[in-house]
Amino acid sequence: MIEINGVHIITRTVSLLKPLFREIILAGWPPDDSSPEGTKTVADNFPGVGPLAGIEAAMKASTAPWLFVFGGDMPWLSEVMITDQATASLKAPADVLIPRIDKSIEPLHAIYRCSLHPYLESYLRAGKDTAVRAFFRPLKIRYYDLPGDEKTLKVFTNINTLQDLP
Repeated sequence: MIEINGVHIITRTVSLLKPLFREIILAGWPPDDSSPEGTKTVADNFPGVGPLAGIEAAMKASTAPWLFVFGGDMPWLSEVMITDQATASLKAPADVLIPRIDKSIEPLHAIYRCSLHPYLESYLRAGKDTAVRAFFRPLKIRYYDLPGDEKTLKVFTNINTLQDLP
């Protein structure tokens, strides 16, 4: 709900995603907050686990075969990058398509195959390492290589503290 230039990050994000996807699922959305119009909210089935729990809840709720996962604190998502990434994923499917700049990856701007849900649910029930990177190690991963220029890096910027605001 942080505002940048008078617009909530979630409002900008939903406006950007609506023309791209038939469903927008907000995982971990606070139950007492009203959600943005045109979205479906789901609670984490594994509270306190972090982003991996959100991915699991969204996979379980999704009616699509693929899930574009993004961090809710990423205010500068790019329609062009998401579209290009989705196209790349469809051309050469894998379990997960993850953006990579040099050796740095961004698993919270990735495309996940929803058929992974039973594996992810079992993984979380087993109490394994809850880092997103640990979960996808045994999976078929493809990388979406990107340049490390300022424009690309801005897309992956996230707002964790007030000091991160522009």
